[in-house]
Amino acid sequence: MSLKKSILEKSGSYKFYKNNYERLLKENQELSNLIEQYKKVYPPKECPICGYKGIGFKPYVNIIHREVECPQCKSHERHRALWLYFHEKKELLKEGNTFLHFAPETQFNELFRNSGMEYHPVDISDENTLINEIVDIQDIPYPDDYFDLIYCSNVLEHVEDDAKAMNELYRVLKPGGTALILVPINGISYERPYDKSKTFESDKYNTPELREKYYGQNDHLRLYGTDFKDKLINTGFKIKADDYIKNLGHEIIDKYALIKDENIFECTK
Repeated sequence: MSLKKSILEKSGSYKFYKNNYERLLKENQELSNLIEQYKKVYPPKECPICGYKGIGFKPYVNIIHREVECPQCKSHERHRALWLYFHEKKELLKEGNTFLHFAPETQFNELFRNSGMEYHPVDISDENTLINEIVDIQDIPYPDDYFDLIYCSNVLEHVEDDAKAMNELYRVLKPGGTALILVPINGISYERPYDKSKTFESDKYNTPELREKYYGQNDHLRLYGTDFKDKLINTGFKIKADDYIKNLGHEIIDKYALIKDENIFECTK
């Protein structure tokens, strides 16, 4: 008997190992089988922004979709979709273009700042450390027809006068320029039991608790319906496309945990 085996037997570890070896092997195989079955039903997701791969995408409060946030870079579905969009449509980030970006996100900071564009990351307050200047979207301090590209994602639902804000976006966009506008929409981002074809808002719901109950988030001032597209058209925008995500196909949508019906409104004037 080897010295190592003798020591193990005296400590009791060898007997435990011998008695439990087959059971542990079986349990390990059962666990492996369960993991493989889980992967077939819920395949691991990937983040195109940071490269994360795994099953750790997290749900978000009140959001319908259950695989929202990447655990590594904190991107949400719209960030991942827009990352794919900007890498496909690289002409939008052409050096020398003027670019207005409301509520800039960390996920795009390096991409946009290194593009060679005249880049204007802005927000309503300096709490966002990525901004270069404070700008109220309802009163944009730039001349008419100034920007080649505007990116405004999940901002308008926070704005008191969203019609005025949309008019301002239209005013500062160059003819032929592109405005990418996204908002959460009832039945796509949130699920609330009222007419999904109409934007829902009321002065009665003026507390954080009521806003969260009716609009999905405590700092939202409305929950848009599918009539949001009409609001953009009535402002003067021409909708070039609103089905980018859907056209990516099921495989890509599933791989990157996107929302099939979420709209990136690609607008021009």
